[in-house]
Amino acid sequence: MALLPALAGCSHAPEYTIFGSFFPAWIFCSVGGLVLMAGARVVIARTALGEHLDAPVLLYLSMAVFLTCVLWLFFYS
Repeated sequence: MALLPALAGCSHAPEYTIFGSFFPAWIFCSVGGLVLMAGARVVIARTALGEHLDAPVLLYLSMAVFLTCVLWLFFYS
């Protein structure tokens, strides 16, 4: 019984109802992060900065994770 107040923080998770199904908000943030990363990749490719990247896969992966976290903090903090 003493631990029940500690579990109250999990009672409200950010989620959206779409056509009767509940989607967690992190899905939308991760899709938004991937879209923003794809836009940044286009900008990097057009400015010829991509030629100077040592590990582009790691850069784009970390950029997607960073942008996902920024969207989460911006909308849900």
